[in-house]
Amino acid sequence: MTDDRRSAVITGAASGIGLATARRLAADGWALACVDTNAAALEQLVGELNENGRQAVAVNGDVSDRGVNERSCRAAVELAPLGAWVGVAGIAADYELTTVPESDVRRLIDINQLGMLWGAIEALRVWQSTGAAGTIVVTSSVHARHAAAGSGIYEMTKASIEALIRNIAITYGAQGIRAVAVAPGAISTPALQASFGTAVNPDAARRHLERQAPLNRLGETTEIAAAIAFLISSAASYISGITLTVDGAMSSVLMLPATDPEALRPPVDTHG
Repeated sequence: MTDDRRSAVITGAASGIGLATARRLAADGWALACVDTNAAALEQLVGELNENGRQAVAVNGDVSDRGVNERSCRAAVELAPLGAWVGVAGIAADYELTTVPESDVRRLIDINQLGMLWGAIEALRVWQSTGAAGTIVVTSSVHARHAAAGSGIYEMTKASIEALIRNIAITYGAQGIRAVAVAPGAISTPALQASFGTAVNPDAARRHLERQAPLNRLGETTEIAAAIAFLISSAASYISGITLTVDGAMSSVLMLPATDPEALRPPVDTHG
């Protein structure tokens, strides 16, 4: 589906979910202001999109810098009226809470939490100045509502942006502004693939993570991109203030079926 004469900002556009989303939105007809700290990869993406007849500009910078968010919204508006702001940029790291360096905590908050806030604010300012409607989508995580040992700070930042989305939705909804979060599960990004290499047995690490989702596989970046493309389209015009989980049913699990034949039990009523 195509949204004619509309632009979008997408952060974290040079790799992983952001890259897949930039390509998908460009294919759907969106003009894009692509934001990333990797200048070389960003220029390659923008060159690719423009060569294919799309409209895209690069905004090199860190989303924790409010000025970068201001520049990206201005760049998008110069292409076409702003229709969406999509926040994908983020970092993940695990820490033992009692020993984590303060600088690392602040870095996670600055990028994952404040980076989303500054970008959303700039998009809202554009729409307030024009009276136009628009959609904000942020990339959250299944970690926002579920815990994994060592991920407390990361999980805190993701939970906070889901709260932000709910507030934006109820505060600005009367203007036609929608706000939604997407919560991916285990997605096959370059960063995740690299993390498997740190395990003693990378294949075992991958299989263990795949097993956490009942679909028994990692998600693909294109699957998250498809969800985002839907949410900023007119087909999702009554969806706002919620988190769409895209995780292969990972967060629905109470107990996975046993795979060891010796652990299998016949169905019994254990409450009688």
